[in-house]
Amino acid sequence: MRGVVRGALAAAGSLALFLLPAFGGNGHAHNGLHGRGRVLGVVSQTNLGHIDQSNAEMGSNIYSCEDLTADEGGTMRVRIGASQIYIAAQSSAELEDDSDEIVVLADSGTVGFSEPSTASLIIRTPAGIVRAEGGSAVAGEIVYKSANELLITAMRGNLTLDSGGELRTIPEGKSADVTFEDALTQACHRAAAPLESPNDKIGFFILVPAALAVPSYILWQEMTESDSKPHHSF
Repeated sequence: MRGVVRGALAAAGSLALFLLPAFGGNGHAHNGLHGRGRVLGVVSQTNLGHIDQSNAEMGSNIYSCEDLTADEGGTMRVRIGASQIYIAAQSSAELEDDSDEIVVLADSGTVGFSEPSTASLIIRTPAGIVRAEGGSAVAGEIVYKSANELLITAMRGNLTLDSGGELRTIPEGKSADVTFEDALTQACHRAAAPLESPNDKIGFFILVPAALAVPSYILWQEMTESDSKPHHSF
């Protein structure tokens, strides 16, 4: 009889192990859902990086509208499916859940991004929406030169800047110096919301060759190398 009871308890314990949720480095469930919505990205590399007020750790889940920053001398890389973003020192970004797509808000400093041809990442800036042209694989960078001036660089593939429906192309290997008066609203929405656009007072000048910010060449090399490695889902 005791043997039967022990067997039943062991079976119950094994079943409990299968029913317990799995947790990542930040204690959030890896089932893609959370009280704050679905998981939008995962930290794949960090040095002096932060998620809101907490220190970022490798494997930390990222949810909509969390503030992603890197201190002076730091960096942070975030996987978004098969795509990734790179947050340079003294820079910040956010991810926004827009139902069918994930929007990257490039808020300050230098934010790099890389995506394969199968991805559909949207980079939101005060000057408009940056996307890959024609669904091609791209690597690019957004640099804040001032509150009303950006440097947008296409390191691999062509990029498109959509400013209120007016499309401008940034060819591969070139940068665009973009100035604007009325900025696109950068406030992150926790629920899906339409993307707003600025007015048509946009200055757009192509620079040859690309004017990469330091350490952008290193970022490009790292993103390219990372793209050649197998991607892991989160």
